[in-house]
Amino acid sequence: MQMNLLLIALVAVSGFVQAQNEENRECDRMRFLAGEAIKKSQIEGIDAATQTKLYQEASMYYLMGEKICGGFDKDNWDRLVGSLMNAVNGETDEAIKKAYTDTLIEAFDKQESLGFYNEANDLFRASIMLSATNIDRTKSDDLFRRAITKKGQETHESYIPYAYYNTYMLYLETADTDKPAMKKRLIQEYFEYTALLGEKGAAAATQSNLDGYLDYLVKSCDDLLPEIDGYIASLPEDKDASKKSLLNMIELLERKECDESDEYMKLIDALIAVDPTSEDAKMMKAKLVGPKEAIAIYRDIKENTTDDSKKQEMQYRIAAMQFKMRAYSAAYNSAMSVSGENRGRALSIAGQCVAANANNCGSSTFERKCNYIYAVQLLQQASSAGENVGGLIGSYQANFPTESEKFDNGNPASVSLSCYGVSVNP
Repeated sequence: MQMNLLLIALVAVSGFVQAQNEENRECDRMRFLAGEAIKKSQIEGIDAATQTKLYQEASMYYLMGEKICGGFDKDNWDRLVGSLMNAVNGETDEAIKKAYTDTLIEAFDKQESLGFYNEANDLFRASIMLSATNIDRTKSDDLFRRAITKKGQETHESYIPYAYYNTYMLYLETADTDKPAMKKRLIQEYFEYTALLGEKGAAAATQSNLDGYLDYLVKSCDDLLPEIDGYIASLPEDKDASKKSLLNMIELLERKECDESDEYMKLIDALIAVDPTSEDAKMMKAKLVGPKEAIAIYRDIKENTTDDSKKQEMQYRIAAMQFKMRAYSAAYNSAMSVSGENRGRALSIAGQCVAANANNCGSSTFERKCNYIYAVQLLQQASSAGENVGGLIGSYQANFPTESEKFDNGNPASVSLSCYGVSVNP
C-alpha cells in the first residue's frame, strides 16, 4: 500500500515537473518570438508601417509571455512597455491606436505597482492617458506636474499645452467649493509655463494655445479681480519670486483691460512694498493717481536715480502734470529746464503755458498779446525737434498784436515779458 502511494506521488511530481518545464519552454518561446520581431523592426530600410506591425507583434508576444511566465522582471517589463510605446506611436488607425493606448496604460500601471516603472516616461504616459477610453485626469495631472518640475527647460514644448489643458478640464470637473483654489493654481501655472516657453524660445503657436486656455478660464475682469486679494496674500517669501509673480499678474490685468480697478492699484502697491526702489512700480502707480501725487512720485524717482536721461524724463513728466493742473508758471519753469530727448515735448508744454497764461502777464493788452509771439517761438523750436504743433502755432499767431496796435504803442523794436525774463520783437 505504501509503495502504491509512493508511486502515485512520483507520477504526480513527474507530471508537475513536466508541466512546469513545458510552461518554462513556452515562456522562453514567447520572449524569443518577441525579440525576433524587434530585431526585424530594426532592419535598415524597413518602412514605417511594417515596423509598427512588428512592434505590435512583439507586444503581443510579450503580453502573452508575461502571463505564461507568471510575471516579468524589470528588464522584460521595460521591453514590453517599449514595444507598446512604439506600437502606439506608429499606428495611424485611430481605433487600433486607442486599443494599444489602453493596453499601454494598463502596462504602465502594473509596471508601477511592481516598482519597475521608469519616471522618464511620465510625459509620454501623461499625454497618451488623455486619449484613452477611460481618462484618469488626476493621474495624468500628477504625472505632468512631476515631469515638468523635474525636467524644467528640458521639457519638450509640445507637452506644455497638453498639461495645461488637462488641468483646465480638471477645473471644470471640480466641485464649486474647490474651484477658487484650482483657478488660482491655473493662473499661477500659466505664468510658470509662459516663462518656461519664453526661456526655451518656443514657437508662437505653442504660447497661443496656452493663451487660449487661459482666455476660457478668465473671460472678464469679474473672473479675475476676486482672486487678487488671495493672490497677494499667498505671494512667495522670496523677493525676486514675489516681484515676478506681481508683475505677471499686473500684465494679465492690463491685457484683460482691468487696469482701472482698485485691485490693479493693490498689485502695484504690493509691488512697491516688496521692492520700494522699483522705478517700474512707481511709474505704474503714477499713471493711476492724481497729478499732485504723480508729481511727488516723479520727483522721488528723479532724486533717487543716477541716470541723467531718467532725471530728464521725470522732469518732463513733472512739467506735464503741472500743466494738467493748470499751474502754468510752475509748468513753464519745469519744462524749460528739460534737456535731452524730451526737450521738444517740453518746449511744446512751455509754449502752451505761455499762451494759457497770456492774460495774466503784461500791463496792457498790447503787452499781453506779445506773449503769443513768445509762445510761437517756443513752439517753433518744438517743431524743429519733431513735435507736431502746427495747429497751435496758427491759432496763437491769430492773437498777435495788430499793425494798428503796434502803431498805437510806438512800434517798439522789442517788448520785455517780465513773467519770463525775455524780450520779443513784435
